[in-house]
Amino acid sequence: MSESGAKKWIHPQTVPRGILRLYILSMLSKKTETGYSIMQTIEDKTEGAWRPGPGTVYPLLRSLVKEGLLERLGSLEDGAAVKYSATKKGKQELEEMQRTLASAGKRERVMIRLFADLLPPGAWASAFMNRGREIFDVFQEKISQIPQPQRDTMLKEARSMFDANISWVDSQLRHKKKRVSEEQ
Repeated sequence: MSESGAKKWIHPQTVPRGILRLYILSMLSKKTETGYSIMQTIEDKTEGAWRPGPGTVYPLLRSLVKEGLLERLGSLEDGAAVKYSATKKGKQELEEMQRTLASAGKRERVMIRLFADLLPPGAWASAFMNRGREIFDVFQEKISQIPQPQRDTMLKEARSMFDANISWVDSQLRHKKKRVSEEQ
């Protein structure tokens, strides 16, 4: 299997319902985009794992325009690519959807525990390390966008969390060293 074929593992039905709507509103609240550029951006962001097709994206864009959440800039008649932009109503709906998504933390914690039970310990630890790296990369990108003093408060909380986890890792490594020396 080719590398690009290996990455395309997300079946459209496994993507949480409404995530495409939310993502499109988010993208178009920042800048205008074409339907094609939306599909390309999602494919790039997911490293080729998911690219919603035109049969999904364009009907959704039409629906969002009809609901008054997006406005269409340009037309097919003039030969230029049609671009879309979020309306004030669309940005308000996006904010509501973001609040709902932000409150989903408890459900995510529950699902993490279920996945931990499904995977063997080594696979779970590997998945945790990979996800932790990805989450920290995104955290570093996003934290700079948070205004002071909230940013400093969050960074101090992150530092405290990391210190506690480093202490635990160090204790586990010391425990292993002690056990190895006792066995010799």
